[in-house]
Amino acid sequence: MKRKVLIGIYVMMLSLNAVAQQDFNDSYFLDARIFVDTMEYRWSKDVVTRNNKEMLRFSYDQENEVAEVYLMFDEESPVTGISLVPSGDFSQVDSLILFRDYARFKVQFNSLTNSDFLKFTFRVNIDSTEEIVELPLYPYTEIYVKLYPNTDELYIGEEKVFELTSNNVENIVPDNRWTEGLPINYRTTRDGPRLLLHLLPNKLGNQQLEVPFKVKRPFRKNGQFIYDLEPLQVEFSVKSGRLVFLKFDQQEVTPKEDKTEPIEVQIDNNRFLRLDKTYRIENQEESGGPLIAELYTKARLNNDKVLCLLRPYAFHRQSEGYLYIKEGDDPWFVTNVDITPKTSIQSIYVQREGKDWQKSNVVYPGETINIKLEGEGLHKANFSFPGANNLDYDSLIKNEQISLFRIKIPLTINSNSIEIFNHNESTGSSLRVQEYQRPRDLDFIDLDFGTRQVNVANVDKPIYYEETLTDLVFDFQRSKIDDGDLYGKQYLTIKVKISNKKGNLIELYQFDEVVVCPNEASPRFVNYESKDCRGDDINLNNFISKKTSELEEWSRIELEISHIKSKYGGAGKTKKILIHLKRDYNFDIDVSFPAGLLILKSGTKAFTNFGGVSFAMIAQMSFYQEGKIAKYKPYKIGAGFIAIDAFNFSESGGNRDVGLVVIGSLYPTSSDNKLTFPLYAGGGYLMSEQKMFFLIGPGIRVRL
Repeated sequence: MKRKVLIGIYVMMLSLNAVAQQDFNDSYFLDARIFVDTMEYRWSKDVVTRNNKEMLRFSYDQENEVAEVYLMFDEESPVTGISLVPSGDFSQVDSLILFRDYARFKVQFNSLTNSDFLKFTFRVNIDSTEEIVELPLYPYTEIYVKLYPNTDELYIGEEKVFELTSNNVENIVPDNRWTEGLPINYRTTRDGPRLLLHLLPNKLGNQQLEVPFKVKRPFRKNGQFIYDLEPLQVEFSVKSGRLVFLKFDQQEVTPKEDKTEPIEVQIDNNRFLRLDKTYRIENQEESGGPLIAELYTKARLNNDKVLCLLRPYAFHRQSEGYLYIKEGDDPWFVTNVDITPKTSIQSIYVQREGKDWQKSNVVYPGETINIKLEGEGLHKANFSFPGANNLDYDSLIKNEQISLFRIKIPLTINSNSIEIFNHNESTGSSLRVQEYQRPRDLDFIDLDFGTRQVNVANVDKPIYYEETLTDLVFDFQRSKIDDGDLYGKQYLTIKVKISNKKGNLIELYQFDEVVVCPNEASPRFVNYESKDCRGDDINLNNFISKKTSELEEWSRIELEISHIKSKYGGAGKTKKILIHLKRDYNFDIDVSFPAGLLILKSGTKAFTNFGGVSFAMIAQMSFYQEGKIAKYKPYKIGAGFIAIDAFNFSESGGNRDVGLVVIGSLYPTSSDNKLTFPLYAGGGYLMSEQKMFFLIGPGIRVRL
């Protein structure tokens, strides 16, 4: 009984909102089951909570696993239909089939390791309403990383690169930043499908190396989900190099705009390094290599360093190999340093949840988005976005060309742009804050008939209005536009077509551009440009020539309200509404010519013989058929005068008389014809004979 009451309350709530969003626990689903390979996972026992959100966990081995999903619900629930909303994270292999108390479908995932915010979204039809139900998913996998080196010897100052072995390279998070101060500095990078370990030894002897790894998708250990692998441990023997390695005090230098302008650096001292000498720096030991930089030795320092002036002429990365300090063509020393371009942003990309990357710098108030910066020298930048909240720095990809961020734009931001800073200095690039301009459902428009008001979004059938339509007002509920989500200014066209009950056109009118703006209830109210906003409602009678109160019964008003799609990139809503001015009856004057009437006069026992043609003028009531538009019932009732045998001009006069009569008529043919042949029955009072009488018979009817 309690469940039925809850269901009733739930259905009443849904009636206020045609589409609602529900958590899985609050929906009509009792359970969910996912079968992956030979394993089964159930919502009732395999739920994990991450970031205060419940998710259904499941293990996978392949990036494109195939899963069969079952949705369980009570067979007495009001669920009438279920559909799976498409997503780029998976492909639906088998259609969703609805059974008596469960639904079943099959999907194939697309790159499970790289799918963020993974979930199934269902449209659930409940009687005449629809709700959105989300089933969040939490995939995990088994993962390992191994190193099988082809040598255990390293040389001071010489970078060595090893390929790592893993059962899921995509799941490993590489850290391309060099460690500092270790006997063997290291970093990890990804080169296509290969995971690489870069080593740079600094201390002689046998050295133990420990390399930790983080993963995108966790693995399960002792019932816990772990994102950190056991450190990779290996021992190397570090030896001296053939050439003396001289280390710069900076691991990275950036050429100045004027490349002839030197950069002051310090390099390790060596007794063979002569002062006041200009050395060539090339990227190969043999002669004839390209000039990377020039090094001028200036002075020896007390810290066993040599102060030098470096003039870079080309870019170089340490991973590309060593640099050789030469006197002429003869190499004397070996070194290595990154020579990278100045940080510059060339392109900005925006990614919204569930969408692909889009090249744009446009953001909207209140949204949380991923930002990708592309350019040069981005790895050494420290970007900030004053005015926005930097939620999460994404270290999965940060190199010279790409840097990722996740930011939230404040709902109340007043600036039109968010400037991007690097080390507290402006980069010249910015994000442009733009107000939302999205088509909202037309639930912010009410039609006011005076004694009745309907919401445009809720109209799903013709409206039959039975009273005099004094006014028809388009009442704009401006507080609803930005209620919940932000939609911004609404650009509408309104087409009006008025016809009579026979379908003949009476009037056409069109409002070409109606701009309705959110009011003070919107948090963005002060930021909307209001010069083109309509401040009042629309009374149709102020624009049409034939007023609504003058329209005859069963006239028809056709309304078409739609967004101007060019304002929304082709999107928009359209609603067509049909209004009938319904009446139950009609009053008119009929002139008819009954002929061959059988008349029974008071005091007589038999009908008189058939007479001639009579003449009748009747004030008549006609009745419309229920369920049909402007269609009369086949009978009428009225009262008036009848001249019996009116066209008998013989001397005897026959049965000529004038009577007051109440009469009913039956029309076997269409009552819309001007000339019909009805059957009459009724009674009244003869003026000459002063008698009551009853009559029945056919006639000819002329409708004025």
